[in-house]
Amino acid sequence: MSESLNLYRLQKLDTQIDRVEKRLNEIDQALSDDRRVKKAQLVLNKAQDAAQIAKAELKKIEDQVGDTRLKRKTSQASLFSGKIKNPKDLQDLQMESEALARYIEKLEDQQLEAMIASESADETLENAEKALLQAKGTAAEENAALMGEKTALEEDLNKARREKSAALQSVSETNLALYEKLRKTKRGTAVTSITDNGCSVCGQALPPANIQAVRTASELVFCPSCGRILFSA
Repeated sequence: MSESLNLYRLQKLDTQIDRVEKRLNEIDQALSDDRRVKKAQLVLNKAQDAAQIAKAELKKIEDQVGDTRLKRKTSQASLFSGKIKNPKDLQDLQMESEALARYIEKLEDQQLEAMIASESADETLENAEKALLQAKGTAAEENAALMGEKTALEEDLNKARREKSAALQSVSETNLALYEKLRKTKRGTAVTSITDNGCSVCGQALPPANIQAVRTASELVFCPSCGRILFSA
């Protein structure tokens, strides 16, 4: 068996291993990447804060309305009790009661606005809670599929590594060192096949003499253009 064939088989296994390892890394990143869930959680946190603030503002105005109504009720009770005889005091109480009535109207308008804002904040909060649940559900479904793919790929990787171990037994130390060096400098592809009388990687056309040398030579033959080891089936 020619050395170029041994290296070509090794190249195919290394290419498969590279591809599987790259995909496994992508899967691991995807499994640890919960940006959608984090984003939905952030939106929910903001919605919770906004709803809490809106409720606090509504309660504050409701308390003001209640206090002001009680104050006006007390003022009117004094006004109509008959205990106050002084006309000026009666006039002051009347003016105070009217001012409180106007203030209550203003507060009630604010109370209505606060109530609408609180209801809107609650609705936003409810939508955010639903969005978070949906994001978690989608992530769980995708992760389940990814875990299934990961298991299958890990089996493929272990098999390819075993086959590589066996293939290494047929490669000399010198050629293996050369192969590894080319792998590092040629973007992972040290061995290329001849396709349509040319290098399948760089596309360089090869003279018939070179092609014949690849098929018959016991030593390695290199592409004159890209420098990769040539192999012919």
